[in-house]
Amino acid sequence: MPNILRGSRVRRSSKRANDFVSSIGFDGPLVNHVVSINMAHMLALARSKEVSPEVASASLRFLMGVPSNLVLDPSTEDVHHMLEQEAIKAIGMDKAGYLNLGKSRNDQVATALRMETRARLLDLSTALCGVQRSLVLLARRYGKLPMPGYTHLQHAQPITVAHHLQGYFEAVQRDLERAGQAYGRVNRSPMGAAALAGTSVRLDRDFVASLLGFDGLAQSAMDAVSSRDFALETLSVAAMAMVNLGRMAEEIILWSSSEFGFAEVADEYSATSSIMPQKKNPVVAETVRAKCGSVLGELTASFAIAKALPNSYNLDLQEVTPHLWRATDDTIASATLMAEMLSSLKLDPERLMGSVAGDMSTATELANHLVREYQVPFRQAHAIVGDIVRMSLERGSTLQETVLKELPSVSSRIAGKAVKIDKQRLANVLDALKTLELTRTEGGANPRSVPRLLLEDSRYLKQNLSWIARTRGSLKEAEGRLREQVAKNEVEVRR
Repeated sequence: MPNILRGSRVRRSSKRANDFVSSIGFDGPLVNHVVSINMAHMLALARSKEVSPEVASASLRFLMGVPSNLVLDPSTEDVHHMLEQEAIKAIGMDKAGYLNLGKSRNDQVATALRMETRARLLDLSTALCGVQRSLVLLARRYGKLPMPGYTHLQHAQPITVAHHLQGYFEAVQRDLERAGQAYGRVNRSPMGAAALAGTSVRLDRDFVASLLGFDGLAQSAMDAVSSRDFALETLSVAAMAMVNLGRMAEEIILWSSSEFGFAEVADEYSATSSIMPQKKNPVVAETVRAKCGSVLGELTASFAIAKALPNSYNLDLQEVTPHLWRATDDTIASATLMAEMLSSLKLDPERLMGSVAGDMSTATELANHLVREYQVPFRQAHAIVGDIVRMSLERGSTLQETVLKELPSVSSRIAGKAVKIDKQRLANVLDALKTLELTRTEGGANPRSVPRLLLEDSRYLKQNLSWIARTRGSLKEAEGRLREQVAKNEVEVRR
């Protein structure tokens, strides 16, 4: 006998094939959204008098009674199939048989996916705000300390801890902005698109969208059911956030090594060796670094699935869903743990300051000094200082010693004039802290800019949290409207 929910067009079924195409194994996150969608849709049917008040009332009472922790039956095809099946058992075909009037699993699954995706974007945004908060806390504790700035992982110029952390704060800010922009494109309702062409059933799409917390409609019925670019965009947001989190994790791993010694990771985010009792391994940071690769893999797989599909709904799209779930789960968990790990990170001031002492990272400022004070063209000043640095390394002498001894002859050879600099002035030029205070350009590493940057970062964080709170509040209000409409329908039926 054919499965009545699948229709009689296909009379035979294969359990192996049914299991192969089933999405029940990853439909769990959609359950509550599917219940809400069915409520809003039934209210719209009742409002346009496409179903009787009795049918609407019975269906809505059943839907209100569905537990939020509903366990999905693995023998069913998907959450939509299971819910309709349970409704028929509970209230009979004469009432539950209208649940799918004017809607398809195509528009329903697209809507449920968007509802879950927007929730995950908000959760990700919240977790990323936690990372920003921890970066601000670290900058407040250690921000004015000097440390080496690196390019190519080689000492480049002295910077402050705050300057280094500020780079990450702004990267995370862009991740948050991308998440907010993606949210606006995700939050469009496909309901009413039906299978691909709309429906002759009278449905107020705007009414349904409002009850489900959407900001508007996915206008084209065909695009509404077949597009998954909202999922691909969310995966892209997650992947970019993970790249930034992976960079932070890599530096925590480096900084906590004996070779750097800049930082110590708290015990809660570390593990010891099973054989070497002295070890303290930064295992959480290592896992974040690894999960960056996992999320990039989910992104690549999803793009490969979605490419070259003919317009309209194809079951291939179903395979994007588990990749979306895993990627967002991993990214939210990584950001949450990164925030906790950063907030408990201990930096070593002596090691940081000692790392810039005599490391020649003030050589650029020495070249600038030759330009400003002695009118040596920069390219020649660059060559002069580079020559002196090489001599210093070859002789094992300090940069200051070599400059005092060799600057006149080297500058005469390269620039055609002998430059002399007194010992005290040279000491000031080569001092990392004094060099930092000479930085004038906006966004530079001058320690005097730290209080202003912290104020600006706190303002950004406040704005981000405010957007999240407003958006969550809007969704909560929509949920309240949906419940109110269900209660109102029940009152009208009793009359």
